[in-house]
Amino acid sequence: MIQEFKLNTKAFMETAARFLATSKRDALVVMKQQAKGIIKEVIAITPPGGPNIPSGKARARGAAKVKADILKVVRGVTPERAKQHDVASLVESRRVRGRVPSEVVPRILVPRDKLKAYIKAKQQRVGFLASGWNVAAAKLGLKPQAWVWRNTGPGAMEVIVTDKDIQIRATNAVPYASEMSKLRRRLQQALHMQRNKMERQLRHFLAKTAKKAGFK
Repeated sequence: MIQEFKLNTKAFMETAARFLATSKRDALVVMKQQAKGIIKEVIAITPPGGPNIPSGKARARGAAKVKADILKVVRGVTPERAKQHDVASLVESRRVRGRVPSEVVPRILVPRDKLKAYIKAKQQRVGFLASGWNVAAAKLGLKPQAWVWRNTGPGAMEVIVTDKDIQIRATNAVPYASEMSKLRRRLQQALHMQRNKMERQLRHFLAKTAKKAGFK
């Protein structure tokens, strides 16, 4: 199911209007820069990322979740001891909304080399959900981290920027229902984080202006 998110931009645009009033740069340039900042935050906090989580840690966390899910189902052994060989089918048949919800007891014995190969292949797809924003990022001159950029998740974010407004329409068709519940809240959070950056810059500008005028 395709998920579409509409964000509340009222507070952001109020701050943007104040920010534009203090900027010497062309309004369209400023708004594009803000849109770029929003997309950067969106990518950073899309699972397995999150607020204040460094990129490398987010990737490692995603890779660990992938491995843990797989090992709920199967255990690697020598080829002679293996009971089944199609690792992908065994694991995928037990996924619910993208995750493996419960352990298989006892674990199904599979060839160790095939298990390692399957884990590696699935870990390469960490960042697939965030890659749904790659097209929008590219349009704004932003290249996400390599582990996100290499994926091609189905989805898009249409960003329409004018000298007075930013219109954002986010669509993600990645069928990770377990992550989608987090995504809308995090998209709104990305907007809030970019607004806070503008507020900090505004405070710095006003303090600097006041100092020049002789105020402490």
